[in-house]
Amino acid sequence: MQSRRRFLALGLAALAAGRNLAEDNQAVVLVTAVGDPAFALGSLQVRKLFLGFTVLHAGHALRPVRNRSDELLDKIFLQHVMTMSAETYERRLLTMTLQQGRPRPMEVHSREELVRALLGIPHSVSFAWSSDIQGVGGLQTVKVLWRP
Repeated sequence: MQSRRRFLALGLAALAAGRNLAEDNQAVVLVTAVGDPAFALGSLQVRKLFLGFTVLHAGHALRPVRNRSDELLDKIFLQHVMTMSAETYERRLLTMTLQQGRPRPMEVHSREELVRALLGIPHSVSFAWSSDIQGVGGLQTVKVLWRP
């Protein structure tokens, strides 16, 4: 029952935002620069990464970049990937920062900032709508995180 309510709320939010997920067939994908070697992250590793824990790949710490360019994208990421509300996520980040000194993920607020961050910061990882990264040179999809 709870998952139906969430899905209905997301659907209504999408319609209100002028974005029909069923028509667009959007997917939320984990994305990184092409120069990084291919890797696979499990759901737990993605959650740890975006909570500030160190996640290593080929001896390098991955650097999370939170994509805040689209409110619906951020909500879907938090609810379906991080499995928590925005308030809970912010509280956890604050707790991790204050108690353990873990840094917050870098945040970007536009598609252009996202592309610059992923291409300019070694080993950076973010999430985006699949359509937003199609045709962008230098980026690769690592994993589909959510599909309507």
